[in-house]
Amino acid sequence: MDSQELRRDPRDDLRPITPRKAFEEWLGYVRSNTSGDTANSYERRVELFVSWCESEGMLNLNNVDGRDIKEYRDYRDPAVNRTTMKNELRTVRQFLEYGVALEAVEPALVEKIGHHIPSLTKGEESSDLTISRERVMAILAHLDKYRYATRDHALFLTLWDTGARISGVQALDVDDFDAEDGTVTFVSRPESETRLKNGQNGERMNVLDEKTVDVLRDYIREHRKKRTDEFGREPLFTTKFGRPTSSTIRRTTYTLTQPCSRGGCPHGEEPEACLYREHGHESKCPSSLSPHPIRTGRITDLRNRGVRIAHVAGRVDAMPDTIRAYYDKPDLGEDLARRRGPIANTGL
Repeated sequence: MDSQELRRDPRDDLRPITPRKAFEEWLGYVRSNTSGDTANSYERRVELFVSWCESEGMLNLNNVDGRDIKEYRDYRDPAVNRTTMKNELRTVRQFLEYGVALEAVEPALVEKIGHHIPSLTKGEESSDLTISRERVMAILAHLDKYRYATRDHALFLTLWDTGARISGVQALDVDDFDAEDGTVTFVSRPESETRLKNGQNGERMNVLDEKTVDVLRDYIREHRKKRTDEFGREPLFTTKFGRPTSSTIRRTTYTLTQPCSRGGCPHGEEPEACLYREHGHESKCPSSLSPHPIRTGRITDLRNRGVRIAHVAGRVDAMPDTIRAYYDKPDLGEDLARRRGPIANTGL
């Protein structure tokens, strides 16, 4: 091997492509293989990286190297915590792995990016953000009294009863609810853009609490907007435009978990003039919660009440080990009660 071959840059054999073009191709692959909400998260993370590349004048993905990854991490570091940084860089690594398949990224770069992904403690890996059973019951009691069988009431109650993800409740059609049998069935329908997170493996039937059945029946009869989506399906939960977006579902839980929706403000704000009550700002309230802590809270609640972890796993479409690591969040008192013995009542 002569000296010229020794000095040869392995990137010389790569096929040029802009980061933006590679991003668009990768995103098409992602959307065909993951659920909508997951794909949206991946898109947001990699869009940040691609935009940074463009701002730095890197218009050929072939030229991205390990030093660029370090510079990008340094650029993002002041704006995000370690958990977010890890998620962003792991998704960027997936994007670059796709770039290797396109013959646009030197394979060694995928390994190099691993050195820049932060290692997290067990506490950092698993967020403690959750909602207590007592708080859920207070929200449901208020909805039952003042907004009975509205979409928000039916949606929040379904989220709590089933412990489902956003993509799960978003995918439900009217026919997936069986009032006579008291069940709701989660079906993955990727051909009409409502793929469950785990695809067909996530399909399941949940037996509902009697209260949930009553509220859903009355919601469909009295308050559901009669809409179909662009595929001719009849969504269970609707807006005036059809099937709700994931942002609409998040905004619903952000609003319902604000304490001022039921009484005073613990943060010293006047509800009538509070910015967090305005459309698009609901998530900024320190007390508001997205659907994910509702899922975590429900899983913890079921475990607190003696439901076997295998049964919980089947109900919420999660592996038992995943539930132990990320979802089951008993406080000290709840943990003590579990060790003393199972609690019999496992209803709502």
